[in-house]
Amino acid sequence: MPTIRVLSRENIASAITMRKAIDLMRDGFIALSSGRASVPIRMNVPLDEHGGRSLFMPAYSPDHGQVGLKVVNLSPDNPGRGLPFIHAIVMVSDAQTGVPLALMDGEYITALRTGAGAGLATEILSRPSSSVLAMYGTGIQANTQLEAVCAVRPIKKVIVFGRSPANTEAFVKRASRHYGIEVTSAKAPDELSEADIVCTATTSLTPVFAAEHVSPGTHINGIGSYRSDMTEIPAQTVAGSKVVVDQREACLQEAGDLIVPISRGDFDESHIYAELGEILIGNVESRTDDSEITFFKSVGNAIQDLVVASFLEERARQEDLGTEVVL
Repeated sequence: MPTIRVLSRENIASAITMRKAIDLMRDGFIALSSGRASVPIRMNVPLDEHGGRSLFMPAYSPDHGQVGLKVVNLSPDNPGRGLPFIHAIVMVSDAQTGVPLALMDGEYITALRTGAGAGLATEILSRPSSSVLAMYGTGIQANTQLEAVCAVRPIKKVIVFGRSPANTEAFVKRASRHYGIEVTSAKAPDELSEADIVCTATTSLTPVFAAEHVSPGTHINGIGSYRSDMTEIPAQTVAGSKVVVDQREACLQEAGDLIVPISRGDFDESHIYAELGEILIGNVESRTDDSEITFFKSVGNAIQDLVVASFLEERARQEDLGTEVVL
């Protein structure tokens, strides 16, 4: 009889490294930009009476022979309840038979693949010598952003910009112990000018830094804003950057960092230089000089979840991980 594997975050963490996840992102983004994956725009269901929303993200990969579906529930009031802001599950099914193969902790996969996607973009777009990272945000996404960037660049210093002093200090202490590098809490906005790489992982509706504090040659990963009204990055910075996205269609529908300045006439859709997958395929160049500012805008894509989940499903059956349930 068919069986389904149920994997917890502990199972997932033991089965995959960040480096492996970054490599899987390469496969996923190439499949996406070459037309070898079917990824509809995610369905966004507002839960107005609760102030939250549910996201439904399907993907099909002929290369893997599998269909994936992630369901994400976002509840802004949850931190005050002592619960995570995000709850999510990922399901993988056999594309030929439709048989469900695995059910996994989607919150962990979301954080892992989002960090890995930014890590891949950093590896492709940032200067190889980049050693100072500015991190905006201190939540679970910030943790995996830091892990991924440290996996691809020789980071020696991290400057943390957080809203909550307590959360920022906890992040600083934890990161300093884990990575054995200098991690400090920002004391002034202009400390951003030290950074070679910037990661924004917040839910801010307005830019989290000033364009004047971004130094030439900086690479920026913007992964926090996922709605048309959310803008983490100043329009002036976006206008002056080489803009690379995970998927054009999705970003033009969901990324406020692009939608807002486009609607004002600051620039048009042609300002998007490329999808990350197009650079990986070799259709266009990556960074062309050390002074240009590069900006990777990601709203998250279901192919990222599927390539990770497909790998985990195979590893789980090989190593008997998780719980096997008879359907």
